[in-house]
Amino acid sequence: MPSFNYKVRDSQGREVQDSREAQSEEELISRLQSEGLVVISVTASGPVARKKALIATGFHVRVTLDDLIVFSRQLATMLGAGVTLLKSLDVLSRQLESDTLLKAVKQMKHDIAGGSTFRDAMAKHPKIFSDFWVHVVETGEASGALPVALTQLADYLESAAAMRSKVTSALVYPCVLILIAIVALTVFTVWIIPIFSRVFDSFDMELPTLTNLVIIFSKTIRRYFLLLLAGLGAFGYAFSRHIRSERGKWQLDRLKFKIPILSSLFQRIAIERFASGLSTLIESGVPILYGLDIIAKAVENKVVEKAIGEVRESVRQGKGMSAPLEQSGVFTPMVVQMVSVGEEIGELGKMLKKISEFYRERIATTLTRITTLIEPAVLVIMGGVIGVLVVSMFMPIFQLAMISKG
Repeated sequence: MPSFNYKVRDSQGREVQDSREAQSEEELISRLQSEGLVVISVTASGPVARKKALIATGFHVRVTLDDLIVFSRQLATMLGAGVTLLKSLDVLSRQLESDTLLKAVKQMKHDIAGGSTFRDAMAKHPKIFSDFWVHVVETGEASGALPVALTQLADYLESAAAMRSKVTSALVYPCVLILIAIVALTVFTVWIIPIFSRVFDSFDMELPTLTNLVIIFSKTIRRYFLLLLAGLGAFGYAFSRHIRSERGKWQLDRLKFKIPILSSLFQRIAIERFASGLSTLIESGVPILYGLDIIAKAVENKVVEKAIGEVRESVRQGKGMSAPLEQSGVFTPMVVQMVSVGEEIGELGKMLKKISEFYRERIATTLTRITTLIEPAVLVIMGGVIGVLVVSMFMPIFQLAMISKG
């Protein structure tokens, strides 16, 4: 039941504030008035009301990637200018737009004031700050170069945000086209074909085979429409549950590298995430073994995670990274060669950064090509299906016209 905060004046003229549960504001006002109280104000309370209040004041509940970018960039700037960590967090807490991040920063301030390190205070909020964040901050604190570490972290997050934006933008138009095609096909099948079907029934003539098949298809869809919707919903739910399971993740991640046309895109995205993330960790001073552990989870692909795990084991044994990278089948010969050279000259971080920049450009090019291929393909398929349906409905009319002429 909803909860409401209220302010009333009692029989002695005193102002009283309290909260009470009720079905609605009107019901609560009636109850208060029946008790002889003069109602001054009634406002909703609880999570829903809090969310509405946050939105009204420009706040939001979730912690977005942009929130984290602004947080790390501004914190790096203030620390680099000589402002203390506690003072920097205090200033930031007045500028944050995410309520969840604001609560975390306030708790971090309290922990740091109580003697905790920035790393430990941050580690208490794993849903906001990942292991990637924690280890970068840890090495920054240990080396006395926290502003530099936070700047590198902000650069990495901005790069990730730009990449995500490119992928999303490239996929929006094809998805909209597919959605329009599905809606058009549904409207034609459920509403338009039945109208033609009733007209044809009045002709008392033998319909062409294609027309009969389309009408049967339409009748089947309309008869079992709700059942089909329920089936699709159940399938979608079962599929989403499956791909969240360990086995499902493996199957989906393997499939990504086998889909024609899209496999090269998924491979390049995985390589770019690996290279950009590991270069940031190495340049921040994170030991290579820890860096490989962290980045294995950050790539969000089980196949690549396994490959990185084998690379880590090779490094732990004192061997190089290039051999397991090559054996994985995920990383291209160019990546293997550049990593090998980077290890030899002691510039692995810089070499990985070059790999990341190269593949960022390649991903943009691949997205453009895929979009160029998908758009006409969807239009042709959509036009073909609608064309067949339209022709099937007009064939009996043409046939009737020819009979009447004869």
